[in-house]
Amino acid sequence: MRYLLVTHIAFARQNPSTAVMDRLWAEDLKGLVSSVGPITVAAPELPSVEDIKGWGPATETLSKDDGFEFLGLPTYRGRADVTFARRVRSALRPAVLNSDLIHSSNLFRPYTALWFGHDLAVELNKKTLFVVAEDFYDMLNWEWVRTEQNPLQKLRRRRTLHQLDHEVRKRVANASLTFLHTPAAVTRYREYAANAVAIRQPVHEKADVIDAKDFEAKCAEIRGNAPLRLIGASRMESLKGIDFIVRAVSILKQRGISVSATLYGQGSQMELLKLLTQRLELTGSIEFPGSVAPGPVLRQALSGAHVFLMPHLTTDFGRAFFDAMAAGLPVIAFRSAASQDTVRHRVDGLITPNADAEGLADGIAQFHENREFLVSSAEAARSRALLNTKSVWNNLRAQMIQELF
Repeated sequence: MRYLLVTHIAFARQNPSTAVMDRLWAEDLKGLVSSVGPITVAAPELPSVEDIKGWGPATETLSKDDGFEFLGLPTYRGRADVTFARRVRSALRPAVLNSDLIHSSNLFRPYTALWFGHDLAVELNKKTLFVVAEDFYDMLNWEWVRTEQNPLQKLRRRRTLHQLDHEVRKRVANASLTFLHTPAAVTRYREYAANAVAIRQPVHEKADVIDAKDFEAKCAEIRGNAPLRLIGASRMESLKGIDFIVRAVSILKQRGISVSATLYGQGSQMELLKLLTQRLELTGSIEFPGSVAPGPVLRQALSGAHVFLMPHLTTDFGRAFFDAMAAGLPVIAFRSAASQDTVRHRVDGLITPNADAEGLADGIAQFHENREFLVSSAEAARSRALLNTKSVWNNLRAQMIQELF
């Protein structure tokens, strides 16, 4: 099977057969190759490795020996770049003609021109895979539309977002197969899709799950009534709700419940969060170590905690959930379409009222006061991680792709 993946996630070349990209994206690609075989990745090609901007602090190198060919697509040069779409079509047309399956996803402006690959494949009656990788509608509405102060510009942004939503609906309707990577994407697009399935994205294998000996030591510490160690890992942006963690810790302190919180990540809200921590006199209880690299470094950080917090204000709900499960950590999350279909309430975590610091504090207090409940939730989280591995989901995806032929 000649597999072409068309994406807006850029790469840069180290040499003709080696490319550098964001590490989290590289891990996804390696999982894909391990299950379906060699692929060609068509993506914007940046002039140098220093131009790579990813989701996390790390990059990774992939090569032809790893099962990858890279087709460099044009990068967008600004509003004056009136030839951008034509250059994209010229680069993609021969690649689509030479492929059996064309894999694309929800894109963002200005790279929506890359949908040409999917559209041409449909026109040629080739097999297509369309991926909705996140609930981009809610995310952009929160971070991009809501924050715009100019009324006219806000209207334009809202119209642009509606158009993106319409374009995605159109393509899930004509794709041979659609993968919906979050519960919120399932809710939004399942009724439009001709053939869609929900997909989870754990990034761990069984060997990455906290081992039995270390887990038993953690459970013994919990049963010994040690102060709970809370942890979070996300972008420090308003939609992630990190300020609600700070306020919840303050509420618990007022109740005489001592906890500590380590909150990893970087973002525009970092200084405001530190100021809030100082104002509430919590500098001894909350620390902000900055970004943490995915993989072993993140797993090591998670292994020392008791509870993972995901108070997202939107339906955005990332892969950090499964990182927490692999570390034997129950997850406390704000109620949303995404969290309710991911966290098993009172089994491997808790769902608390959205945007409610007191509700979040109450959830933490339940684990503080009932240590056996916390241990049983941790056991359920670890058991779930042992079953929901990257290989299991990669093989499931590969099976559904191969059934198209």
